[in-house]
Amino acid sequence: MDKRYTEQQQIGYFEVDSNLFLTPSALVFHLQDTAIRHSASLGYTLDYMAEHHRGWAVVNWHIIIDHMPKCGETIKIVTWSSKCRRMQAERSYLLYDQYDNIAAHIASRWIFMNLEERKPTAIGSEMEQKYGNTEITAIENEKYKLPKLQKDDTIIERTFIVTRRDTDNNGHTNNVKYIEWAIDDIPDDIYNTMTISDIRVVYRKECYKGDAVTSKCCVHSLENGVKEVISFFEDGTGEGTLFAEVVTQWKNNAAL
Repeated sequence: MDKRYTEQQQIGYFEVDSNLFLTPSALVFHLQDTAIRHSASLGYTLDYMAEHHRGWAVVNWHIIIDHMPKCGETIKIVTWSSKCRRMQAERSYLLYDQYDNIAAHIASRWIFMNLEERKPTAIGSEMEQKYGNTEITAIENEKYKLPKLQKDDTIIERTFIVTRRDTDNNGHTNNVKYIEWAIDDIPDDIYNTMTISDIRVVYRKECYKGDAVTSKCCVHSLENGVKEVISFFEDGTGEGTLFAEVVTQWKNNAAL
């Protein structure tokens, strides 16, 4: 059964870029918070989850952006469970601007976790029934596939340390931080002259406060002038552990 959850939120000044458009990381914070409140409306509050040592860990995002709303707009977010079974759930979203136009289609995949053992656990039939299941998805036939590196890719590299502000209540780096780090690595000639139109993320392994992270970034030129930027976040000690990958696509402003 399709059980949709809807809420409205206003975009604050601290959530926008220099052109007053909602930033990608702020958008994902809104999506994450909407998922939390949806779960709470079904009885699965943060306190309930903490008491039972359970939690949801996002594995993938795919965000197709038509346009970003601006500062002061009241946006509407509609979300629902498109699949919820065993240890995994898929959550769809539609983002509407203040004129009730669809601004973005979003697909995401989540794993239900035993936080004491740090491993996936069964969702349970009662929870599955409350969230609901439907074949309707915000992005049809989503496979969460990411592009591969090419031999002639140019890599921009930096290493940094995870700080306290990067972590959440589970102690590991919040998933939104990887998107912030990826946006920091976008070359200025792309960030300042183009508009983001697509975001794909896959999370591979947790990292924690004090961990060294190496970011590697490369740029591909696609059809119609689109630029694709791939960011890899690896263990900065050189062990080769991959924490996450973020892929963004950018269109010329004149093409929007």
